[in-house]
Amino acid sequence: AAALIAQRIKKAEVIAYDDLGTEAVRKLEVEELPVVVVIDTKGNSLYKAKE
Repeated sequence: AAALIAQRIKKAEVIAYDDLGTEAVRKLEVEELPVVVVIDTKGNSLYKAKE
């Protein structure tokens, strides 16, 4: 997953905890990243809904 997103990152900006280096919180701008969302707007997991 890390290799896939690394190819898709177009811009990265530190937004918090800059002093932590690689552990800082960053805002990422990505293009064409395939994702699957399994949490609905009420916080319910769609995986659990099928059980």
